[in-house]
Order: sequence, then structure tokens, then C-alpha cells
Amino acid sequence: MTADTALNRSSTLTPPIYARQLRMLLQQGAIDGDHVLAAAQLDWATLLTDDSRLPQETVTRLVTSAISATGKPWLGLDLAASLPVTAHGALGIAAVTARDIGSLLEVLARYGSLRNESFAWEWRVTPQGAVLQATEQADWGDARGFVLDLMAGAVLHLIAAATGQLPAGLRVEMPMALPPWVAQYDRYVPVQIGFGQPALAFHIDREACGLPCLGADRHAHAKACSECDDTLAERPDGSIAQRVAAMLTAAPAGRYPQLVEVAAAVSLTPRTLMRRLRADGVTFQQLLDAARQARTLWLLQHTRCSVEDIAAQLGYADTSNFSRTVRRWFGATPLGLRERNSRDS
Repeated sequence: MTADTALNRSSTLTPPIYARQLRMLLQQGAIDGDHVLAAAQLDWATLLTDDSRLPQETVTRLVTSAISATGKPWLGLDLAASLPVTAHGALGIAAVTARDIGSLLEVLARYGSLRNESFAWEWRVTPQGAVLQATEQADWGDARGFVLDLMAGAVLHLIAAATGQLPAGLRVEMPMALPPWVAQYDRYVPVQIGFGQPALAFHIDREACGLPCLGADRHAHAKACSECDDTLAERPDGSIAQRVAAMLTAAPAGRYPQLVEVAAAVSLTPRTLMRRLRADGVTFQQLLDAARQARTLWLLQHTRCSVEDIAAQLGYADTSNFSRTVRRWFGATPLGLRERNSRDS
């Protein structure tokens, strides 16, 4: 799918919980929330009982009406701050029960489309830390700033809820011009923010990646992730790239599935799977490399496994070939990465 095609898409759907929470936020601010809902052809009684997702056009009308009623162009930040973890469904639970911030952001990349289909999520591990990037897949028009603020604020508030803090080694890039009300970001999302960037992205350094989540719970996390996986599998329009990435990330040590196996697991022929992945802008090899890179860096930085054992876990029979691959990925040998981690810790 090309960028132009993606941004012209208008079929993205939004869970109604966010519209319900917005109406409550308006009511708390002495704004007639029902009047705002009516501008979007919504009513509270139906919204409260109907779990059908809202089309993009409806959400856009709701947002523009709410901003007009409040006079707050930063209303997306207000809404993000008001959302409980449970508003994000199983994704929220999977995030706050993750092992650490790095794992939390990886969960958001894997399952982010379950809550907002208008962004394509990507998680990249680097020698310096990691990057969570959300690339716009739909044109939100006048509601774009609201949506970007909501997404940025929601991610940061999930981090704060999970760890009790926003770490110093975290910065955000926003794909919008510096707004005249930039001071609101200091109040709601007090981290380093760069405006005018190509995409919404969260950069986190290696030390901050390892900060533990207060609610880390292996069993609850696995259950929530399983629920997210099931939901992805049930969606006919779900990103096949995300489903494949999730399978590769969850693969047992030393046993990454082959293309033929993955194709069978998602009920596609290998040729169709490759075509669907190309439509999502990736290849199977790129997804496999990303999964291997993330696991390699984690094993080198957080375990004492030998390079030979790590190579075997990554599916490399030849340790020297593994070392060359690691140098290509990270610009350093496996031992060099491990030594760098020891010096910095």
C-alpha cells in the first residue's frame, strides 16, 4: 500500500469507549456533551449501549464539535489524561503487565491497530535503545491534531501508569508544526518533544527500556496478549504484517517458523502471504530480521548466555555468520555490544 493510498483511506473505525469518555470529560467541564454528540449524529443512550465501532467521519465531526464547544485545540491531551488503562481494552492490560518499558512499547507496536486503525505501528531496537513509530494511514482533516495529541498522550500515560514515572531517557517526535499552545504539552506530557517531524515516534534510551513495570505479571500479560492475538486473527482487515510479526516475536528459542509454516498458520498460500506483506510495505525477511534483532539485543544485554548459545537461539548454526550479521545490524560484534552494555550500566 502506498502512502498516498493509505492516507486517502476513510474506513478506519474507533471503539466507542473514547467517545463515551470524551462526553464525560465535556460534562465535567460544564459543556453540554449531548449537544456535541448530536452534532456528530450520536446520542448518549445509544452510544452507552452499542459497542459498534464508530466510522472516521463520525469521529471527525465529534472531535471538531467538541473543540469548538470547549475552545481547547489541545483537547486530545485532556482526553488522553482522563483515560483509565481499561479504556484501551486488552491492549492496555497487556501493556501495564509487561516486564519493562521496552516490552510495553513492543506490545503497543504489535497490537496498536486494535485500538486505532489509522496508524501503522513499528518497533525498532537500536544499540542506543529503541523507537516506537506510528505512521499515519488516514487523513483526519481538521481532527488530525486532536488524534495525534490523543495518541501521544495515551502512550505516555500508559508508560506513567505502568512504571510510576516518565523516564528522562524518553523523547517524542510530533509530525505537526509547533502549536501556539505548546505550553499545554509541559502540563500533560512533560518530556522532550520535537515538532515538525516526519512521523509520530517515541525514542527511548537503553537504560529507560529496562525500567520495570510495577504491575508486571507474566500470567496476566500472556492472557491479555493472547486475547489481542485472537482479536487480530478474527479481523479480516487486520494487518497481516502485525500478525506475522507477533508470531515471530513469540516463537520459541531456536525455532523461528519458515514462510510456509507462517502462511499455513494464517490460512494463506506462501505466494499470497508474500503479496499481502508487500501491500503492508514489508517482507517476511524484514519481519524475521526485526524479531531476531530484538531478541539478540535483549539476550546480549540481559543474560549471560554465551554468543554460541545466543546464535543457536536465533537459528544460526554458524557462530561466525551470526557475528557478521550482528555487526551489520548494530555496527558492533556481539561481545562489543555486551561490553558496551557493561560499561554503561
